Amino acid sequence: MHITRQLFTRAVGGLIRMCDEISPNIAKEISNNVDNFLFDCDGVLWNANEVIPGSLETVKGLKALGKRVFYITNNSTKTRAEYAEKCVKLGFPASEEEIVCTSYISALYLHNMNFQGKIYVVGNPSMGEELDRFDLKHTGIGPDPPDDNQAGLQVVSGLTLDPEIKCVLVGFDKYISYPKMMKAASYARQKDCIFLATNEDTHLPMDVPFVIPGTGTIVASVKVPARREPLVMGKPETNMFRCLQKAHNLDPARCMMVGDSCHTDISMATVSGMQSLLVLTGVSTLSNVDTYKASGDPTQATYVPTYYANKLGQLGKLLGFSIPEKI
Repeated sequence: MHITRQLFTRAVGGLIRMCDEISPNIAKEISNNVDNFLFDCDGVLWNANEVIPGSLETVKGLKALGKRVFYITNNSTKTRAEYAEKCVKLGFPASEEEIVCTSYISALYLHNMNFQGKIYVVGNPSMGEELDRFDLKHTGIGPDPPDDNQAGLQVVSGLTLDPEIKCVLVGFDKYISYPKMMKAASYARQKDCIFLATNEDTHLPMDVPFVIPGTGTIVASVKVPARREPLVMGKPETNMFRCLQKAHNLDPARCMMVGDSCHTDISMATVSGMQSLLVLTGVSTLSNVDTYKASGDPTQATYVPTYYANKLGQLGKLLGFSIPEKI
């Protein structure tokens, strides 16, 4: 991540680096000074399909105060319409215009640059739907299994590179395979080929006794053999916020990013000039924050939030919303 000296000075020298636990006075300041709330979803509002207690009441309460609410997710497995549908199903008020997801941002990025070639997608049907909305040609979605009769290290039989492919887009793909890695890396090695990734999340924050690898695992399987870094569309890069800022004329100084990951949510907020609230219901811990504060490293300095709360409902309770007693 490239951070300007100005951003770094702001990050380590101002209120944004204090990481105070929210209090009644801080909650009042937030209510007075923040017009727009950007929420990460998994690990903040819900885990899998279970709403985190207090999050629903807090979001509804903020909307009742006239605050604008947006849902910002690195998830590439849903379109904006599908994500809005999930929000509504779980009780959260949401419209398609309030959703920013990486499948949409990736398609929008290519559309805005007037991309004319074909895209090799290591991804899923929702990514394809968003590309289709902009009439972008693509291939690669779906199973592409290895040939069991072929030696493991041989070139895939009959493999030829399509000269129309001018972009590789990598997102979450449950059908990731050796042939897909080989094709994607081969295209990405070409100098005139754009190389995009929806995100590089290491794992999914789920309360289960095993690790759920994230999209970063799949991106690594392409970028390592390609020997090239992709342009990342999702957090911690600022593409998602810039898109939202342009569409809704947002002032970053009047915005707050609420997230559970210091590496993605909080870092994007810092670099974008927003305040941030870390909730401890997902990926990052206060121990992580202490490490970042003590590191003296410019990149890790962007991981330190303005404030933190045990749960999002803690903010709602301090703002006087009706929150379940167990918060």
